[in-house]
Amino acid sequence: MPEPMASDGAYDHHSDYQMHGAMSEVELVDSLAAELIPNRERGGLVIADYGCAQGRVTNLLIRHAVERIRSGHPDAPISVCHNDLLTNDWATFVGHLRADDSYLSIPGGPITPLISAISFYEPVTPRYVVDFGLSFAAAQWLASPGPTNAGTALYFDQLEGPAREEMASQADRDWTTFLERRAEELAPGGLLIVNLMAIPDGGHAAGKEAWEMARSICVDLADEGQIDRKALEAYVIPIYERTAEEVRRPFLGELGERLELRDERIEAVENPVATAFRRDGDAAKFGRDFTGFFRAFSEPSLRVGLRASDAGIEELYRRLERRLEETAETFVFEVNALSAVIART
Repeated sequence: MPEPMASDGAYDHHSDYQMHGAMSEVELVDSLAAELIPNRERGGLVIADYGCAQGRVTNLLIRHAVERIRSGHPDAPISVCHNDLLTNDWATFVGHLRADDSYLSIPGGPITPLISAISFYEPVTPRYVVDFGLSFAAAQWLASPGPTNAGTALYFDQLEGPAREEMASQADRDWTTFLERRAEELAPGGLLIVNLMAIPDGGHAAGKEAWEMARSICVDLADEGQIDRKALEAYVIPIYERTAEEVRRPFLGELGERLELRDERIEAVENPVATAFRRDGDAAKFGRDFTGFFRAFSEPSLRVGLRASDAGIEELYRRLERRLEETAETFVFEVNALSAVIART
């Protein structure tokens, strides 16, 4: 099982990159939410938020969905089921629900927030009740770490030969499981948007350069005895950036009889840290801000996977920040996000 994002609001604090990606989905969320009609038997609508993390990003999208529903069905009851791991930073998440810009402040019929604290590779809601599902920047996380016999590889694109094939198969199984679970939860005609990191045709993984730096630093730390070499050689972080073909594959089988892939597109997401550096040329700030973003999602997994001490983790990110500052002019980190619209038949 993957680890939750950095706690005490750290993930939210460093989530500007994710917010840029979320803004690109607002128009799609609005258009699909406009199609929703309250269920007569249940008397309302159910929204599911798969992989909500600490809530800053998904609150934006859920608010747009609720506002769009309210424009056509002002009094319809709405239930919103937020899903993430039991160990998620739920305190920060609930803080967003209390904020003035929360979707709970939208006037109209009752809105009921719910929490389902479990992996989205398991059942998240009762069967056939979800009218509208969202999963933003979450489904690239796999259910478990990658191959344990991959040398010092930390990221999937550093794997070669059988190890790379093994992780690709693992990612395919997990994606299929994710979709099978949603097929059991979506109501007939229900809609789901899944946004996840992807590799465009002829492209490469977004994390290629950053993870090569992290790998090099970890090898140095292992040589110095600051992290466990055996742990390093047995751990690959459970992230996998899929191609469009890999995303489509499960729909070609039996699952395609229950779920329709209505649309999918891959778009580049602006890197706000790089944009700021091009504007102000502050390499130290670039190193600090990018390390903050990278650490917020990677530290919990690396800390556990590498069995690293506090001192070892601090040294890893201290060296990463320094290298990023030194290479700010040439460093590249370009996320491509695949957005899929899926309908329950």
